[in-house]
Amino acid sequence: MTLISAYRAAAVSWSRVRGVAAPLLLATAILAAWEMLVRLLAVPSFVLPAPSQIATEIIFDRKIIFTQFFVTLFEIICGYALSCVIGFCLSVLVVYSAAFRRGVLPLIVASQTIPVIAIAPLLVIWFGYNSVPRIIITALVAFFPLTISFVTGLQTIEPVFLDFFRSLNASQMQIFLKLRLPAALPNIFGGLKVATTLAVIGATIGEWVGASAGLGYLMSQDTAQLNTTRVFAALVVLGVFGMAFFALVGLLERLTMPWVFKPLKKMRPR
Repeated sequence: MTLISAYRAAAVSWSRVRGVAAPLLLATAILAAWEMLVRLLAVPSFVLPAPSQIATEIIFDRKIIFTQFFVTLFEIICGYALSCVIGFCLSVLVVYSAAFRRGVLPLIVASQTIPVIAIAPLLVIWFGYNSVPRIIITALVAFFPLTISFVTGLQTIEPVFLDFFRSLNASQMQIFLKLRLPAALPNIFGGLKVATTLAVIGATIGEWVGASAGLGYLMSQDTAQLNTTRVFAALVVLGVFGMAFFALVGLLERLTMPWVFKPLKKMRPR
Protein backbone atom coordinates (compact mmCIF):
# COMPACT_ATOMS: atom_id res chain seq x y z
CA MET A 1 0.00 0.00 0.00
CA THR A 2 2.92 2.28 0.77
CA LEU A 3 4.54 1.52 -2.59
CA ILE A 4 1.30 2.32 -4.41
CA SER A 5 0.99 5.64 -2.56
CA ALA A 6 4.62 6.49 -3.36
CA TYR A 7 4.07 5.63 -7.02
CA ARG A 8 1.00 7.84 -7.20
CA ALA A 9 2.86 10.71 -5.51
CA ALA A 10 5.74 10.35 -7.97
CA ALA A 11 3.31 10.30 -10.89
CA VAL A 12 1.64 13.49 -9.68
CA SER A 13 5.03 15.19 -9.18
CA TRP A 14 6.17 14.18 -12.67
CA SER A 15 2.91 15.47 -14.14
CA ARG A 16 3.48 18.84 -12.46
CA VAL A 17 7.08 18.97 -13.71
CA ARG A 18 5.92 18.29 -17.26
CA GLY A 19 3.25 20.98 -16.93
CA VAL A 20 5.91 23.55 -16.06
CA ALA A 21 8.69 22.26 -18.30
CA ALA A 22 6.65 22.15 -21.52
CA PRO A 23 5.87 25.88 -21.74
CA LEU A 24 9.41 26.77 -20.57
CA LEU A 25 10.96 24.64 -23.30
CA LEU A 26 8.62 26.10 -25.92
CA ALA A 27 9.40 29.67 -24.82
CA THR A 28 13.14 28.92 -24.85
CA ALA A 29 12.90 27.49 -28.37
CA ILE A 30 10.99 30.54 -29.63
CA LEU A 31 13.48 32.96 -28.06
CA ALA A 32 16.45 31.01 -29.46
CA ALA A 33 14.94 31.01 -32.96
CA TRP A 34 14.15 34.72 -32.66
CA GLU A 35 17.72 35.51 -31.55
CA MET A 36 19.23 33.41 -34.35
CA LEU A 37 17.08 34.86 -37.12
CA VAL A 38 17.71 38.45 -36.04
CA ARG A 39 21.45 37.82 -35.95
CA LEU A 40 21.59 35.90 -39.26
CA LEU A 41 19.41 38.35 -41.16
CA ALA A 42 21.10 41.39 -39.56
CA VAL A 43 17.74 42.96 -38.70
CA PRO A 44 18.18 46.52 -37.37
CA SER A 45 17.27 46.91 -33.70
CA PHE A 46 14.77 49.68 -34.47
CA VAL A 47 12.84 47.16 -36.59
CA LEU A 48 13.09 44.07 -34.38
CA PRO A 49 15.54 43.82 -31.48
CA ALA A 50 16.96 40.49 -30.40
CA PRO A 51 15.85 38.99 -27.06
CA SER A 52 19.36 39.56 -25.67
CA GLN A 53 19.11 43.27 -26.56
CA ILE A 54 15.72 43.49 -24.85
CA ALA A 55 17.10 41.83 -21.70
CA THR A 56 20.06 44.21 -21.72
CA GLU A 57 17.70 47.17 -22.08
CA ILE A 58 15.65 46.03 -19.08
CA ILE A 59 18.80 45.75 -16.97
CA PHE A 60 20.48 49.02 -17.94
CA ASP A 61 17.31 51.14 -18.20
CA ARG A 62 15.63 49.51 -15.21
CA LYS A 63 15.36 52.79 -13.29
CA ILE A 64 13.33 54.48 -16.04
CA ILE A 65 11.30 51.40 -16.91
CA PHE A 66 10.34 50.43 -13.37
CA THR A 67 9.67 54.03 -12.30
CA GLN A 68 7.08 54.20 -15.07
CA PHE A 69 5.89 50.68 -14.31
CA PHE A 70 4.90 51.58 -10.74
CA VAL A 71 2.70 54.37 -12.13
CA THR A 72 0.96 51.85 -14.41
CA LEU A 73 0.78 49.33 -11.56
CA PHE A 74 -1.12 51.82 -9.39
CA GLU A 75 -3.62 52.44 -12.19
CA ILE A 76 -4.08 48.71 -12.85
CA ILE A 77 -4.73 47.83 -9.21
CA CYS A 78 -7.09 50.78 -8.61
CA GLY A 79 -9.01 50.22 -11.86
CA TYR A 80 -9.26 46.49 -11.23
CA ALA A 81 -10.53 47.00 -7.68
CA LEU A 82 -13.04 49.62 -8.86
CA SER A 83 -14.38 47.32 -11.57
CA CYS A 84 -14.71 44.46 -9.05
CA VAL A 85 -16.69 46.58 -6.57
CA ILE A 86 -19.00 48.12 -9.18
CA GLY A 87 -19.46 44.85 -11.08
CA PHE A 88 -20.31 42.92 -7.93
CA CYS A 89 -22.81 45.53 -6.68
CA LEU A 90 -24.53 45.72 -10.06
CA SER A 91 -24.68 41.94 -10.37
CA VAL A 92 -26.40 41.64 -6.98
CA LEU A 93 -28.96 44.25 -8.04
CA VAL A 94 -29.51 42.47 -11.36
CA VAL A 95 -30.11 39.13 -9.62
CA TYR A 96 -32.39 40.43 -6.86
CA SER A 97 -34.33 43.17 -8.71
CA ALA A 98 -36.31 42.28 -11.81
CA ALA A 99 -36.99 45.98 -12.54
CA PHE A 100 -33.29 46.81 -12.34
CA ARG A 101 -32.46 43.81 -14.52
CA ARG A 102 -34.91 44.85 -17.24
CA GLY A 103 -33.89 48.50 -17.15
CA VAL A 104 -30.14 48.50 -16.57
CA LEU A 105 -28.75 45.23 -17.95
CA PRO A 106 -29.52 46.17 -21.60
CA LEU A 107 -27.77 49.51 -21.01
CA ILE A 108 -24.71 47.72 -19.62
CA VAL A 109 -24.56 45.55 -22.73
CA ALA A 110 -25.11 48.54 -25.03
CA SER A 111 -22.31 50.48 -23.34
CA GLN A 112 -19.82 47.89 -24.58
CA THR A 113 -20.52 48.89 -28.20
CA ILE A 114 -18.81 52.25 -27.54
CA PRO A 115 -15.02 52.00 -27.98
CA VAL A 116 -13.28 52.93 -24.75
CA ILE A 117 -10.56 54.70 -26.71
CA ALA A 118 -13.23 57.12 -27.96
CA ILE A 119 -14.20 58.01 -24.38
CA ALA A 120 -10.60 58.44 -23.19
CA PRO A 121 -10.10 62.00 -24.57
CA LEU A 122 -13.31 63.13 -22.86
CA LEU A 123 -12.10 61.73 -19.55
CA VAL A 124 -8.83 63.62 -19.96
CA ILE A 125 -10.79 66.84 -20.58
CA TRP A 126 -12.98 66.26 -17.54
CA PHE A 127 -10.37 65.03 -15.06
CA GLY A 128 -7.03 66.26 -16.44
CA TYR A 129 -3.70 64.57 -17.03
CA ASN A 130 -3.64 62.65 -13.76
CA SER A 131 -4.29 59.03 -12.83
CA VAL A 132 -8.07 59.38 -12.56
CA PRO A 133 -8.89 59.06 -16.32
CA ARG A 134 -6.62 56.01 -16.66
CA ILE A 135 -8.13 54.34 -13.60
CA ILE A 136 -11.62 54.89 -15.01
CA ILE A 137 -10.58 53.52 -18.42
CA THR A 138 -9.04 50.46 -16.76
CA ALA A 139 -12.23 49.90 -14.79
CA LEU A 140 -14.39 50.28 -17.92
CA VAL A 141 -12.33 47.74 -19.88
CA ALA A 142 -12.42 45.14 -17.07
CA PHE A 143 -15.96 45.91 -15.91
CA PHE A 144 -18.13 44.02 -18.44
CA PRO A 145 -16.69 40.46 -18.19
CA LEU A 146 -16.64 40.80 -14.41
CA THR A 147 -20.29 41.84 -14.24
CA ILE A 148 -21.47 39.13 -16.64
CA SER A 149 -19.53 36.41 -14.80
CA PHE A 150 -20.90 37.62 -11.45
CA VAL A 151 -24.47 37.66 -12.75
CA THR A 152 -24.11 34.24 -14.39
CA GLY A 153 -22.67 32.72 -11.24
CA LEU A 154 -25.26 34.17 -8.89
CA GLN A 155 -28.13 33.07 -11.13
CA THR A 156 -27.01 29.47 -11.72
CA ILE A 157 -28.63 27.98 -8.65
CA GLU A 158 -30.76 24.85 -8.76
CA PRO A 159 -34.32 25.68 -7.57
CA VAL A 160 -34.28 22.62 -5.31
CA PHE A 161 -31.47 24.16 -3.23
CA LEU A 162 -33.34 27.44 -2.93
CA ASP A 163 -36.46 25.57 -1.83
CA PHE A 164 -34.43 23.64 0.73
CA PHE A 165 -32.98 26.81 2.27
CA ARG A 166 -36.39 28.46 2.32
CA SER A 167 -37.87 25.40 4.02
CA LEU A 168 -35.35 26.03 6.81
CA ASN A 169 -36.59 29.65 7.10
CA ALA A 170 -33.22 31.00 5.93
CA SER A 171 -33.11 34.74 5.36
CA GLN A 172 -32.14 36.27 2.03
CA MET A 173 -28.75 37.19 3.48
CA GLN A 174 -28.16 33.60 4.63
CA ILE A 175 -29.18 32.27 1.22
CA PHE A 176 -26.80 34.71 -0.43
CA LEU A 177 -23.80 34.05 1.81
CA LYS A 178 -24.22 30.29 2.24
CA LEU A 179 -25.71 29.25 -1.10
CA ARG A 180 -25.53 31.77 -3.93
CA LEU A 181 -22.05 33.15 -3.29
CA PRO A 182 -20.24 29.79 -2.78
CA ALA A 183 -21.98 28.34 -5.83
CA ALA A 184 -21.04 31.40 -7.90
CA LEU A 185 -17.33 31.30 -7.02
CA PRO A 186 -16.20 29.34 -10.13
CA ASN A 187 -17.86 31.88 -12.43
CA ILE A 188 -16.67 34.80 -10.31
CA PHE A 189 -13.05 33.68 -10.43
CA GLY A 190 -13.35 33.03 -14.15
CA GLY A 191 -14.30 36.68 -14.62
CA LEU A 192 -11.63 37.86 -12.19
CA LYS A 193 -8.91 36.03 -14.14
CA VAL A 194 -10.08 37.42 -17.47
CA ALA A 195 -10.17 40.92 -15.97
CA THR A 196 -6.51 40.73 -14.88
CA THR A 197 -5.32 40.84 -18.48
CA LEU A 198 -7.95 43.39 -19.50
CA ALA A 199 -6.90 45.70 -16.67
CA VAL A 200 -3.32 45.74 -17.97
CA ILE A 201 -4.59 46.53 -21.47
CA GLY A 202 -6.93 49.25 -20.18
CA ALA A 203 -4.22 51.05 -18.22
CA THR A 204 -1.86 50.96 -21.19
CA ILE A 205 -4.52 52.28 -23.57
CA GLY A 206 -5.33 55.08 -21.14
CA GLU A 207 -1.68 56.12 -21.04
CA TRP A 208 -1.45 56.12 -24.82
CA VAL A 209 -4.34 58.55 -25.13
CA GLY A 210 -3.42 61.09 -22.49
CA ALA A 211 -0.77 60.77 -19.82
CA SER A 212 2.51 62.19 -18.63
CA ALA A 213 3.81 59.01 -16.96
CA GLY A 214 3.44 55.23 -17.08
CA LEU A 215 4.68 52.45 -19.33
CA GLY A 216 2.09 53.23 -21.99
CA TYR A 217 3.30 56.83 -22.10
CA LEU A 218 6.92 55.62 -22.23
CA MET A 219 6.12 53.27 -25.12
CA SER A 220 4.39 56.02 -27.10
CA GLN A 221 7.39 58.31 -26.62
CA ASP A 222 9.87 55.57 -27.54
CA THR A 223 7.86 54.60 -30.62
CA ALA A 224 8.04 58.19 -31.87
CA GLN A 225 11.82 58.12 -31.33
CA LEU A 226 12.24 54.63 -32.92
CA ASN A 227 13.55 53.26 -29.62
CA THR A 228 11.99 49.89 -30.38
CA THR A 229 14.20 48.00 -27.95
CA ARG A 230 12.78 49.86 -24.96
CA VAL A 231 9.26 49.44 -26.33
CA PHE A 232 9.80 45.68 -26.28
CA ALA A 233 11.37 45.94 -22.82
CA ALA A 234 8.25 47.70 -21.53
CA LEU A 235 6.06 45.06 -23.18
CA VAL A 236 8.04 42.29 -21.49
CA VAL A 237 7.61 43.92 -18.07
CA LEU A 238 3.87 44.33 -18.68
CA GLY A 239 3.58 40.74 -19.90
CA VAL A 240 5.42 39.30 -16.92
CA PHE A 241 3.28 41.34 -14.53
CA GLY A 242 0.10 40.25 -16.34
CA MET A 243 1.04 36.58 -15.95
CA ALA A 244 1.96 37.11 -12.30
CA PHE A 245 -1.34 38.90 -11.66
CA PHE A 246 -3.25 36.07 -13.34
CA ALA A 247 -1.33 33.49 -11.28
CA LEU A 248 -2.05 35.41 -8.06
CA VAL A 249 -5.80 35.35 -8.74
CA GLY A 250 -5.51 31.65 -9.62
CA LEU A 251 -3.78 31.00 -6.28
CA LEU A 252 -6.54 32.89 -4.48
CA GLU A 253 -9.06 30.74 -6.36
CA ARG A 254 -7.37 27.56 -5.13
CA LEU A 255 -7.31 28.82 -1.54
CA THR A 256 -10.95 29.94 -1.69
CA MET A 257 -12.30 26.77 -3.34
CA PRO A 258 -10.26 23.85 -1.97
CA TRP A 259 -13.14 21.45 -2.66
CA VAL A 260 -12.67 22.02 -6.41
CA PHE A 261 -8.89 21.55 -6.59
CA LYS A 262 -8.47 18.96 -3.83
CA PRO A 263 -10.61 15.90 -4.59
CA LEU A 264 -12.06 14.12 -1.62
CA LYS A 265 -9.94 11.25 -0.33
CA LYS A 266 -11.39 7.81 -0.73
CA MET A 267 -12.80 6.47 2.47
CA ARG A 268 -10.74 3.62 3.82
CA PRO A 269 -12.49 0.65 5.36
CA ARG A 270 -11.96 0.33 9.09
